Amino acid sequence: MPGTTSISKYFMYIISILVALSGCIPINSGDKHSPIHEIVSTANQTFYLDQRIWYQDVHAEIQGDKIILKGEAFFTSPVHGIARKIHKAGYEHEVLDSISYLPEHFGDDLAYGIITDTYVMGRYKPVSEKQEGTEMLYGEPVRLIKDTGEYLQVQSAIAYLGFIPKTALRTVNLDEWNRYQAGKQAIFTRNVKLENGLDLKMGVRLPYLGDGCLLLADGSSHELSQDNYRIIDPAANPLREAIISAAEQYLGLPYVWGGRSADGVDCSGFVMQSYALNGLYLPRDSDEIANVGRIIGLPGWTDAMLPGDILFFMGSRRMITHTAIYLGDGRVIHSLGEGVQIQSMNPADPEYAEGLARRFIFAKRIFD
Repeated sequence: MPGTTSISKYFMYIISILVALSGCIPINSGDKHSPIHEIVSTANQTFYLDQRIWYQDVHAEIQGDKIILKGEAFFTSPVHGIARKIHKAGYEHEVLDSISYLPEHFGDDLAYGIITDTYVMGRYKPVSEKQEGTEMLYGEPVRLIKDTGEYLQVQSAIAYLGFIPKTALRTVNLDEWNRYQAGKQAIFTRNVKLENGLDLKMGVRLPYLGDGCLLLADGSSHELSQDNYRIIDPAANPLREAIISAAEQYLGLPYVWGGRSADGVDCSGFVMQSYALNGLYLPRDSDEIANVGRIIGLPGWTDAMLPGDILFFMGSRRMITHTAIYLGDGRVIHSLGEGVQIQSMNPADPEYAEGLARRFIFAKRIFD
């Protein structure tokens, strides 16, 4: 007979085989609602392509004949899409929307902020260690997303989300925020330390008020020699007219999926080529272009947008599925449907396109 040691080894061998095999055998979790949770989980992952900029964290609670959708999301459209997918899968439950939509409501219209620290790291989680996203510099305008107590989640000028201490910014209303977005800007070309001890690092942008006077992040003005910065006026850049002129040459061309030639273009191919004809080279697809530049327009805030800026629109299956070039006064030129055309997001315009206006999510500026 084999010894005790041999028997132990034998049984250990059998157990290891059973454990290995169990990993290959489907195990019934007993949760008859698993397909519903899978639908929701897949929707969270597929609609939001870049969670550095937007995210959706939705989950389902099943209570009898009701499915309650909870969690956080930025837009109602994908949440409604989840309900459609659930019903399409054959479930007849009533789907209730109990989502917390972002941005949160902030009282007194103080839903915006100006960074007052020399720089502050935006983090993906509201903690003081690691998980860095991107730094935000002094004077940078940000949009408030969520209040977590000690921290605020904000969306930076380049669209990255991040948690920062409340002490790192000054909260402002939309009118004050616009002062930091429109008009001439001073871009610092070297590090400067003011008499009051304030450090302004190379790359900081501040509104230029004229006669060497700058608008600081605390709302005060300060006179400083122009040896420290260069002045730009985005509205006066002739490149804007050149891009619009190039775009208008495509008017009437048919929409061609994947097209970027003078025989037909898709939406991103059209934007890409209008810029490329002027020496600016963009990524190929709409969602890739959306990662370039800084935010200069949002639903309800279009005052700072200028002709030549790029607009982005939400789809039903993916976050960003369409892009266009801004012409001013709410009008855009883009390739859609029958081809390259001009439409408007202004309800008072004869060329108003309600569906386009409803799908608008943000505008970006690629050059000054």
